[in-house]
Amino acid sequence: MNLFGELKELLLGDVANKASNLLGEKEDKVKTAIEGLIPTFVGGLMKRASNEAGATTLMNVVKKGNHDGSIIEQIGNLVNNKDNFAQVVEKGNGLVSMLLPDKKSSIATMISQFAGVRNSSATSLLSIVAPIVVGKLGKMVATQNLDKAGLANTLLDQRSILLDETPENLQTKMIDVLGLSTFLSEEIKPVQFAPGGIKSNGIPTPPVNKPTEHREVTYSNKDYDSEEGSGMSIPKWLLPTILIAAVLGGIGYFAANYDWSSLSSSKVEPDSAQLEQVTNAKIDTTNLTKDSAAVKVDSSAAAVTVPTTTAVGISLPNGQKVDLTEGSFNFKFAKYLTDSSAKANQSFTFDNLNFESNTNTLVAGSEKTVQDLAKIMSAYPRVQVKLIGYTDNTGDSLQNRKLSFKRAFAVKNLLVANGVQDLRIDFAGKGALNPIASNATEEGKAKNRRIEMKVVKK
Repeated sequence: MNLFGELKELLLGDVANKASNLLGEKEDKVKTAIEGLIPTFVGGLMKRASNEAGATTLMNVVKKGNHDGSIIEQIGNLVNNKDNFAQVVEKGNGLVSMLLPDKKSSIATMISQFAGVRNSSATSLLSIVAPIVVGKLGKMVATQNLDKAGLANTLLDQRSILLDETPENLQTKMIDVLGLSTFLSEEIKPVQFAPGGIKSNGIPTPPVNKPTEHREVTYSNKDYDSEEGSGMSIPKWLLPTILIAAVLGGIGYFAANYDWSSLSSSKVEPDSAQLEQVTNAKIDTTNLTKDSAAVKVDSSAAAVTVPTTTAVGISLPNGQKVDLTEGSFNFKFAKYLTDSSAKANQSFTFDNLNFESNTNTLVAGSEKTVQDLAKIMSAYPRVQVKLIGYTDNTGDSLQNRKLSFKRAFAVKNLLVANGVQDLRIDFAGKGALNPIASNATEEGKAKNRRIEMKVVKK
């Protein structure tokens, strides 16, 4: 099932046309706004439902608000006049306030800028999208007899296509606004809320009674943020005390029984079969000759290597110094920044940057390339960049695009962890687009698997 496709089918036709007339906005801009709002609102619900408290809130909203999907059958009447439009906007506004209370304003601002509509129009359109989405989920709850874990997993099943269904020039902003960075980079695991008062993480919780259904609804955060009718209470200090004691006991046992001598003798070597060359060490191909040493994958060391040259100490404007291999990615970038005549929009391709096969996990040793880049960027605080991930054409194109996106995102995360401000780094994943070599050979594929960095502001 593609939830996004079904929602677009419901909202991008007659609803968008009539809403544009009522809002006084151009129809194409309203459609653009809706195309951005659908993945944004669904993405927010995904994250909210990924824990038990959020899933409980969503299920209670669905059931207590009688969101059984009937609104979908009446969708043509929602925007056929100002009165009906005002009613559905009011109801939708309440839903957004309950489900994404701290995101409503930032979502409206984001969509307003993205689609070129007024902020008030973006807010109204969000309030139109919300009850349709919740109604669609409510219909699935009713027809498939879903509990809160089933509802959560229904949403999480859509996570793998969330970015594919999000307009490319909205992806980065949406991730920032919704706080999806960690959520999207984690492994997808089915949500399980164990019965009998035990959460899926194994921590005991008080038993709860099932919430009773009410036909008359008065919305309040208390009604939706937790289960009703707790049969017992536990002092707030008790669980933390138990957890702390357990952790300290575990540390003591580990310290007493671990063979510490193994630390000095063990050496972990990565399995070469699990590695992929991600980047090509050659950046400026116009300066390459046939005899120049190309990037190689050393099967014995399972790492990308570059020609051995002298490390050069580069003095940075903030007084720091970084040792860089002459001719490397970071060396060229640092030299570029010192050239006052060099303009922005220049691109560089990472070298010595490798990931484990089909993952966004950096191979040991690759971190240094990113750490050195972080030092350089910290010395030039005005510089802004965009990281763009690419793959070869092997396998499914959508999976390649997602993998390239995650890899670019992993590099951004490491830069941020090393002190570079988040807002200075944009990122995207292009999959197999824009190859720089033929995919007919393994050498060409290796060159196409890369991460480029475009200088947006110098």
